[in-house]
Amino acid sequence: MKILKAKTSHPNKEVFRISELTYNNTSTPMAQALTETLKDNLNNPIEVILHLKNSKVRYGSMGIPYIEKRYSVKKGNQRVIAAKELGYTHIEGIIVNDGL
Repeated sequence: MKILKAKTSHPNKEVFRISELTYNNTSTPMAQALTETLKDNLNNPIEVILHLKNSKVRYGSMGIPYIEKRYSVKKGNQRVIAAKELGYTHIEGIIVNDGL
């Protein structure tokens, strides 16, 4: 387990497994630049939205069961991409209210 830790202290900070996060995985020049600066630490934790799962099985297109996401990244998609490229398996973040 390789964790990318945030320098900023936050009382609700926790560690998330990158494989469990839903994020925009389109690599951008910003994400490529971050791979060079994130060698040891990131400045701020990523912001994550916690989704409530439905107990009923839902179906997507063509009747395929829909896999509900548990976490999605609200702020820090490029940091997640860069962390993954650097070989990190976990990243620090905080759960934020998505405004609902």
